[in-house]
Formats: sequence, structure tokens, C-alpha cells
Amino acid sequence: MRVLHLNTHPSGGSYEYAALLSTSLAGQGIESRVLCKKSPSVQTGRVLLDRVIRRAYVSFSTEPWHGTRRLLCPPGCEELKGVDVVHLHTMADWFDVPKWLEALPLTISVVISIHDMWHVTGGCFLYRGCDRYAKQIKPCDPCPILRWPVNRFLAKAAHSWKLRAYRNCGARMVANSHWLAEIAGRSPIAKACGGVEVIAPGIDTTVFKPQDKPLCRKHRDLPEDAFVIVTGGASLTDENKNVPWLLEQLSALPDLDGIIILAFGEGAVPVPSGLDVRFTGGIRDRRDLARLLAAADVFVSASLMETYGLTLVEAMACGTPVVAFRVGGIPEAAPDGQGAILCAAQDGTGLVEAITKLRNSPQLRQRLGNLAHETAHTRNAASSFANAFAQLYRECVSSREDAKRKQPVLT
Repeated sequence: MRVLHLNTHPSGGSYEYAALLSTSLAGQGIESRVLCKKSPSVQTGRVLLDRVIRRAYVSFSTEPWHGTRRLLCPPGCEELKGVDVVHLHTMADWFDVPKWLEALPLTISVVISIHDMWHVTGGCFLYRGCDRYAKQIKPCDPCPILRWPVNRFLAKAAHSWKLRAYRNCGARMVANSHWLAEIAGRSPIAKACGGVEVIAPGIDTTVFKPQDKPLCRKHRDLPEDAFVIVTGGASLTDENKNVPWLLEQLSALPDLDGIIILAFGEGAVPVPSGLDVRFTGGIRDRRDLARLLAAADVFVSASLMETYGLTLVEAMACGTPVVAFRVGGIPEAAPDGQGAILCAAQDGTGLVEAITKLRNSPQLRQRLGNLAHETAHTRNAASSFANAFAQLYRECVSSREDAKRKQPVLT
């Protein structure tokens, strides 16, 4: 069996997810590779027009939104040669997905990983309580994040195109958490595909594991006796990650002289007076990230929404307890009391109290760290992750073969 994973960019959480899955499938006897959008060496008319479309989407919307109409070239016949399953990941910023799926050979099965809400909505990414995408009649009409007059037709049309294409190709949808599966499953698009299954994401437990803390701190020039807090993500300026607010809350911690905060990710944000924040920049090497997480006493997230929270799981796998908000899929990724302390969203007092409790009790840090490691290594092992998808792929291929055998033979 051959599987082709498609993800727009060769970076970010969905890419790491796809890359680990692709590598791990080899243990299941499945040939697999990841294909991403290519950067053109010359500016062709198609690329320039596609940029116009992207900018139009930005000008039409008040929050991140992407329609389905794109002009960049999708994978061609050569990339699809011998492929049994196409697995779509984050696809909003590449090609016209519905149009491509409608032309895809019926011999190829389609699996879609729901990393966010884009595949089941008219173009938005984050779930913020809007349920227009779940309407049976005129879904996503009007769209609350698009400006008038396009709010009356753009999202509705995109939703309709996805519904037709995803239903006709018999796509199977998989979410990374039960929380995401439940809200994504309300969409007519998901219902037409038979609902949304759940497979817990995998991590590389040979990389993300407890390590020698003093050695990891020496690697970062960190004092052994400091209380080290790590936070971060792909981008520190992402409003959903809420990093400026988090730093303001951390500035209320007592005895700031003994606290060091490491913030990883692209960009920088303002630092409150008296707070020792060290920006590491983006960390592409997973082993470097693992050493950083292992050097911490606690990993803190102030994300306003996570469909799961893979970085939290990676920190837990390193034996580092987590403090985060009880939102989205985070309670599934980092269960309260099983390696994490969770508090209500935007509860600055609760956040500071949880961090202070961990700071004042090395025994609590050790106990939660051990539970975190056990939870992540048992639940999120890459082998279990790959095994679950391998079974899904086999079901997809078997269903296609059965359907083909049942087709009437023309004489």
C-alpha cells in the first residue's frame, strides 16, 4: 500500500504530525511520504493571480478565513502514480481542494485529518461558538467574519463545494480529540462523510523523553537553581497563543529574581518590567526542542483554544508538568491531575497560583512530571498512532475494492 500525505507547508504542528505518521507507517509495511507546496523559482502569472486571491481573502475577513478557490497547481499524475490513499492535512493555503478531489481517480481513497475547522466549514479555522457551519439549510450564511456583501455568498459557496466533493469521494475524517470530533461532526460535510473518528496524535517518544536536567540547562546557560518556565509555539505573536497576556500574569509571580522564562517561536512580544524572558526563536530541530522542554520546571500555555495541544504532550513526555487553560481539546491532551494543572480561560489568579504551587513543591513537580511522562508515552506512542491509521487505510482500500467488484460488468 502507498499513502501520500499532503500538507501546505513543511513546518508547523500539522506537518510534524504528518511527517511522524509517514515515518512510523513503515513499521506497518506501508510506503508513505509527505508532499508540501513548492515555492516557485519564477513568478508566473498563475502565482501572481493566486496572491491576489489570498490578499482578497484577507481584505474580506476580520479573522483568518480561506476560501476554496486557489490557482496554485495541485499534485499531478506523477505524484499520484501507484498511490492507494491520499491523506489531506492542513490544506487551506495551497490549491483548490474540492475541484481536485472531484477529478481524483476513484481508485484512490481519501482520508482527512481535522487539525482545525477549515475542512468542515465555509472557510474559518477556529471554533469560537459560531454554529452556522452546522446548519442544514444555507450553512455559513451569513458568515460573521466576512464583510458585507461577500458575507452572504463566499462562505456558503465554499461550504457547498466541500460538501459535494468530500461526499462524492467518500472521504474518511479523523480528529485528534473527542472535543474536536464532536463539534466538527455537527457539519453537514462531516455527516456526509459518515462522521468524524478520533485517533490520538503520536509523538516521537525516542526524542521526547526525560533527560538529564542539569545537562539540558547547561546547554542553555541556565542556572541549576533557577525556576524555569517554558512557553511557546510556532509564532509568539499568534493572538490565539495569548503570550503577551501570559507574560503580564507571570510578572505577578513572587520573587522574580529566581525565575527565568524561555519563550520559543517566531517573533517577539513586549516583556513586562522585572521579568527575565529569553526568546529562543523558532526551533526546527525536535531534539533541541526536547532538551528545552526537559530543562523546564513547568510548561505553561495560555492558548485560548487548542484542538488538542501537541506541544503540551511533548512537554509531558519529557517529564515536565503542564499548566494550561481548560479549553478545547486540552483536557484530553493534558488531563488535570495526570501531569497537568488546568484552570479556567483567562484566569490569571488561578494560573499564578498553580505555578506558585509547583514552584514551592519539588515533590509535586516530580509526581506530576512522572504522571505526565507515563500518560504521554502510553497514550501517544508513534507506533499506536501509526497502527490506528494503518487499520483505517486498509478499511478504505478494502471498501474501494468491494465497490469495484460489485459494479456491473458491461457486455
